Amino acid sequence: MSHSQAILPAEAIAAGAAPSLSLPVLGPEPDVFARRAARLAQLAPGHGMEAYLRLCAAICRRQQALLERCDGETPPLRALLVQLAAGLDDLPAAAGDALRQLTALDDAAFERHAGQLAEGAFDAGSPIFAALPLLGAALQVRAVARQLGRTPPAPAAQGERCPCCGGLPLASLLVRGDSGHASRYAVCSLCASAWPVGRVRCLGCGNSRDLRYYRAAALDETPETATRQTPHARRGAQEVEACDACRAALKQVSRLQDPAVEPAADDLASLTLDMLAGEAGYARLGFNPLFL
Repeated sequence: MSHSQAILPAEAIAAGAAPSLSLPVLGPEPDVFARRAARLAQLAPGHGMEAYLRLCAAICRRQQALLERCDGETPPLRALLVQLAAGLDDLPAAAGDALRQLTALDDAAFERHAGQLAEGAFDAGSPIFAALPLLGAALQVRAVARQLGRTPPAPAAQGERCPCCGGLPLASLLVRGDSGHASRYAVCSLCASAWPVGRVRCLGCGNSRDLRYYRAAALDETPETATRQTPHARRGAQEVEACDACRAALKQVSRLQDPAVEPAADDLASLTLDMLAGEAGYARLGFNPLFL
């Protein structure tokens, strides 16, 4: 995105139903990181953050390679981190310096930072800050490896936490359900599992009234008019759901608009939208370990 784009209200919806508990919790796919890398590579050319997206794609390819090596046994987190970084040729110097300091920590300090990061907590002024996205990537590999082959739990009442690993949400994903209508899932920031949530409902506070949806658009764009035949004409593949009750905003990506979307990749490629939502007074609810 560029400065020639602005936040554009897609629509405001008055109320929404709770999620259908007949929808299953979805575990991660074995090729989740490969799919993520492919989507990042697709989004990168000509993007304002092209170099960053290509670096993230390289990280995801390393994640996939490590995941395939796990084969039922997950190495210690520190070993995963070292192996992940060893395969990255274009790691920024600041990240390399921070990584050396992070891996030199004793076990207690290392695990403390890992536990805090899994909860979305970190110190931006810490000397290890530039290495935390890599630590987050290692946490993701460990979390996905632990869920592969497991039967996801039965869906329960909508919650902000992943029912599989307890991770924070990364974003929400809209897909076309069996009835032809949109179904919505929250996607875990760690294990990439997805659990059903209300189609129009704030994941932070449960509010389902007067939620607003924003997308980025060219300043001179004239929005299409929604009709009965094209009810989603004004909706975007990447949007922010903004709640006026708790002032939280969660990224939402839609396979109804673009079948190729991948929640983590599309979240990274639309960070300008989060910044614009922040300027409008909303705090980001989702957590993406590759962007702190």
